[in-house]
Amino acid sequence: MNKLFKKLVAIDMAMYEIHHLEYDPVVCIKEFWNRYDMDSCRNHIVELLTIYLDRERKVNPAISTADVQHFTIALFRMLMAYFIIHYQRINLSGIEISFLRSNRFIACELENSKDIYDLFYQLSQNH
Repeated sequence: MNKLFKKLVAIDMAMYEIHHLEYDPVVCIKEFWNRYDMDSCRNHIVELLTIYLDRERKVNPAISTADVQHFTIALFRMLMAYFIIHYQRINLSGIEISFLRSNRFIACELENSKDIYDLFYQLSQNH
């Protein structure tokens, strides 16, 4: 089977695996956040956009093609899991999800991103 076709089938399977009897969207979400943090999500998405937007220059990727492929499939699986949770109205309030990074690190990361947002917002209001 063609290598590209195999990669595309792997993404399609993320859509169809939700019908498996043992499928649990919460497990899927936990696995994603246990493997990726917001910074690595951002880096992978930037890498995907760089590859897509700068195809003609054939830039050397900062993240391996295999890692980008694994992330893309994991991200799509997580999106499907959130879709199923919303569609089936599954309550997540009592479910503990452990993240790749500590809660303290995440809180600092969110605080830093809010500071950056506030700075750009103030600059936009002054012009």
